[in-house]
Parts: sequence; structure tokens; C-alpha cells
Amino acid sequence: MKILLVSDSHGDYAALDLLAKKYPNMDLYLHAGDSEQDEFSIKPFISVRGNCDHYYDFPNYLVIPSPVGNIYVQHTPFVSKSVISEHKAKIVIHGHTHTRRNEMKDGILFVNPGAISYARDKYDGSYAILNIEEKSIEVKFYTL
Repeated sequence: MKILLVSDSHGDYAALDLLAKKYPNMDLYLHAGDSEQDEFSIKPFISVRGNCDHYYDFPNYLVIPSPVGNIYVQHTPFVSKSVISEHKAKIVIHGHTHTRRNEMKDGILFVNPGAISYARDKYDGSYAILNIEEKSIEVKFYTL
């Protein structure tokens, strides 16, 4: 399962369009919130609601099955152990901090692709590709 993962694009539809065209063969296009655009403008990406997505009707979280277990997606990095347990998550994806994250913690992989716009680390225009197979998860970061 190949996932193109972005977050915090803050209205930069051109970047999302560029990425969708650059990677036409992904199994899933995920946006971890703060697109500041409607669901039609960000297609093929599916998204969760970010703190700046006031006017758009995105869900607060998504649970997506994968070959290694469920992927839990929400905008903020604050996910309780009970939520992780309830959704049987093996991977937690978030945005919000505008910084990259690839951290294994208590057997759960936490991933933040960084920010397409307004990075708070040195990787402006950051995104990630996850390659998930039955017994492995590969996370690679890129910049526009």
C-alpha cells in the first residue's frame, strides 16, 4: 500500500495538484488537515479537519485499514492511548506542528509529513510517502 501524505497546505492547491500529477499511482492520497480548501479542491486527497479548516466539512479523524493494521489520522499530535487502543491503530498520522516526525513509540508509528506551507523546520514544502507491506513500513520524506 503506497500513501502520499501531506499536511498543512494552507490554501496551496497548486502544490497538491503538482504532487497528485507527480505521483499518479498511489493507493491513497492523505491530507492531515489545514488544507483550507473544500474536499473537491483537494482531490484526490482525502482529509481530516485541521484547526484552520473552519468552513469545511472534513471528519475529525479517519481510520484506514492497512496491511500492518489500522492507520489513525487526525490533525493534532495529541492522541490518547485509549483512542489508539479503541481503533486498534498501528500507525498514527498527524500534522499541525509543521515539522516532520517519524517516531516509533510503544509499538505505534507516529508520522507527520511536515508542512507543504509555512514549515517550522528546515523542510519547507515537505511531504512523505509511506510504503506499507504486510511486515514492513517505510517512510520517506521529500520536499517540493
